[in-house]
Amino acid sequence: MKKVGEFTEKIINQLQLNIPIGTPILVGNSNENHIKARHLYEYEQYYDRLPDIIAHPDYIGLSPKDNSVQFVKNFIVNSEYIRVAVKVTHNGKSFVKTMHLLSTCNAERYIQKGTLKKLDNK
Repeated sequence: MKKVGEFTEKIINQLQLNIPIGTPILVGNSNENHIKARHLYEYEQYYDRLPDIIAHPDYIGLSPKDNSVQFVKNFIVNSEYIRVAVKVTHNGKSFVKTMHLLSTCNAERYIQKGTLKKLDNK
């Protein structure tokens, strides 16, 4: 397991999460292998930026499907939204589940619906 980030007070408050500030976000070998096997382009282009995506997302949200925490970064140079899904387990541990491209159309729709929220920088 490798630590790639942690939950900040800002993210916890904005998403109303019931976890302590500083809860580590981990990625295991199986999760890294999943991303590499299923999302090779994203792995090659963005995996090394995983800590930055988690520390400085442009948008955050909770997945309506499984309540995983969504960290989304818009890489303007490439016009690509990258979504990192983090699952918080019942015992409070958090793991990166996957990382993949989010189409601009879907990103804009999720933002408009409020599923993804601009990170409040106040």
